[in-house]
Amino acid sequence: MDLKARGRKVISSVTEVDLGDDRPVRPKLHRVTKLMALAIRFQEMLRTGEAHDLTDLARMGKVSQPRMSQIMGLNLLAPDIQRELLDLPPQGRGKPFLHEKRIRPITAILDWAEQRRAWAEMLTQQAEFESATEAS
Repeated sequence: MDLKARGRKVISSVTEVDLGDDRPVRPKLHRVTKLMALAIRFQEMLRTGEAHDLTDLARMGKVSQPRMSQIMGLNLLAPDIQRELLDLPPQGRGKPFLHEKRIRPITAILDWAEQRRAWAEMLTQQAEFESATEAS
């Protein structure tokens, strides 16, 4: 077997060192993107009867019931905001500006037009944050 071709180098008959991998690096999805997808899936599980309530979902997801409520709150966002969360570009290095805890207050706004205004304001803050970060 040609170990060097697989990104490894044989040092002795029993030792090999990883020299890296030639496979392309997959972009990392934002955690909030994954949570949005989960919220949609969990809502479908409730609709179809796969789960009976949030407590049931929390048990299946191995999280607390309050945490499940927070995740499910993402379903209260306007559909276009949900789509934007699902379509976020791959995450760069460092801690992302957009995360579920920062979006949570928007989920408490019942009027979608108000949600959209709050979302647009958050995106403006994100752009300012990223500009300041790049400048440093």
